[in-house]
Amino acid sequence: MAPRIRTLRTPRLALAPLLLAVATSATLACTDGVDELAGAGPDSVGTETVSPGGIVCNPADRPAEGRLKRLTTTQYRNTLRDLVAASTGDVTQVDATLGNAPSLSLVPVDVREKTTDDIHGSYRRLDQTLQESRVGAYYQVGVELGHALTTATLLPKVVGTCATDANTANDAACIDAFVRTFGARAYRRPLTDDEVTFYRNVYGSSTAQSAEAYADVIGVMVNAPQFLYLVEHGTTPLADEPNTFLLGPYELASRLSYQLWDSMPDEALFAAAADGSLLKDDVYAREVERMFASPRTKATLGEFFRDWTKADDLGTLDGRNADPTFRSFAGENLPTPTLREEMIQDAVGTADWVVWGMKGSLADLLTTPANVNRGAELARIYGQAPWNGVGEPPAFAVGSRPGLFTRAMFLSTGSATTRPIMKGVYLRKVILCDKLDLPPQAAFTAPDLRPDMTTREVVEQLTEGQGSSCAGCHAKQINPLGFATEGFDALGRARKEQRLFDEKGNPVGAKPVRTDTVPYIDMADATPSSGPQDLMAQLAKSPKTASCLARNYFRFTAGRWEEKGDGCSLQKLEGALRTGPIRDFLKASVLDPRFRQRVFTP
Repeated sequence: MAPRIRTLRTPRLALAPLLLAVATSATLACTDGVDELAGAGPDSVGTETVSPGGIVCNPADRPAEGRLKRLTTTQYRNTLRDLVAASTGDVTQVDATLGNAPSLSLVPVDVREKTTDDIHGSYRRLDQTLQESRVGAYYQVGVELGHALTTATLLPKVVGTCATDANTANDAACIDAFVRTFGARAYRRPLTDDEVTFYRNVYGSSTAQSAEAYADVIGVMVNAPQFLYLVEHGTTPLADEPNTFLLGPYELASRLSYQLWDSMPDEALFAAAADGSLLKDDVYAREVERMFASPRTKATLGEFFRDWTKADDLGTLDGRNADPTFRSFAGENLPTPTLREEMIQDAVGTADWVVWGMKGSLADLLTTPANVNRGAELARIYGQAPWNGVGEPPAFAVGSRPGLFTRAMFLSTGSATTRPIMKGVYLRKVILCDKLDLPPQAAFTAPDLRPDMTTREVVEQLTEGQGSSCAGCHAKQINPLGFATEGFDALGRARKEQRLFDEKGNPVGAKPVRTDTVPYIDMADATPSSGPQDLMAQLAKSPKTASCLARNYFRFTAGRWEEKGDGCSLQKLEGALRTGPIRDFLKASVLDPRFRQRVFTP
């Protein structure tokens, strides 16, 4: 029998305005600070310094005011899982309990926020929208979770045996203890006396033990802004920095946990917050090390790589299987529905291996020959057996497929033709953080295949030909970056020539492909490239690549776009990325003193 859905005695209409009231302050402004942070060179001007990647640090510039951040959908789900595990004392109960909260599937997924500088969307953590559908789903989850945690089996685990024993003398203390204990987990800090009184009133005036009343308390708590948002007030003001406060121990524990684990603090981190030791530099550094050793940090970083690489934008690869040209082009590699996810896992897994397996650098990420693919279908495209996950992964032939951006996910288009323009735009904007003017609307139409020309020839004719208004951007900024990987076809297969087809899909011949370019990674650098190996080496050498990744990781972790006052923190991230392994760069973000502070506007 399906569980009975109860309506909270605290009306839904009383909860919705409370959540919607914080939406304005929780919604993030989408302002691009790249221009403000960019400098002219490596020189210092007064107290202002400019990094090799062009990031300006002026200690007089204050960071932006901290925003009230809503838990992402991932963080919300993870927090519910950890809350159930902590409340029941039994991790095996989690799936069954949350399975009795079917409305969890109705919570809207976060979307990558689009801006004029990132028309394909950036990071799901930037999505701070709060719609009626989200509020309604939260409410229903609260009702269902309250019911699931107060069944006859779980009630004594969640509340204590005092909720089911025959002793009525301990009933009032039982209610108060539950409110404080469960509330501290839900709020990620101890409740104030006023908050305890509020939830005691939610329970009702009676002290009689009631599963329904406990369910109401649970439902209201997990709909409170203190549960759904990362609420920070700060504690100690910094004397030399107006309107800047150090975070309290519980606030710091939550900020650290949600940055690294996408969930609430565990018992060890709570304990360090409870005794105040987390505010000590040595204890804090030790907790950072402990948390980095957890698979949870790896999972959170995987979400970053998935957003940064736009992995979810990879289209359906088998959507044109009925098209004669595509069938002829794909041949024995005609995609199945599983190929898309194999490609995504291959790309994200490559980054994962470099960071955690190799303990590698940004240069390693851009040049590694490691083949971490585990999918059978993608293995046929690569022409190499899948990795079994044991030991070090096999390597591609030297120079044949160097680095992350030669993996099939970045090359596949779901059609019979490559997209050198889109590849070039991606590298220029996402990997180098260069600005490009918005193209005319017609430019979003992919060039058609020609029976007598390679894709490169078609693109050159359209965008670089005499009289073309597109040459200003395409000739130096876009096309060369895209052409460098034309040695791979639209399924990611290596090739030396491009097969040509007529309009009915019949093969009509082939022409050699060219991958020689001048990539102009830096506009003043005319170093030539013969193909992907040279291109990736140039990307690895350029300080702009480290600078751009630092900016992108800041956006993901801070949940906002960088601004002028963030330059000093960004310089530290860039420096860590240029001089050491990516793992240390990730640590640098939480070891920066700014991470432990919050700015308020008076």
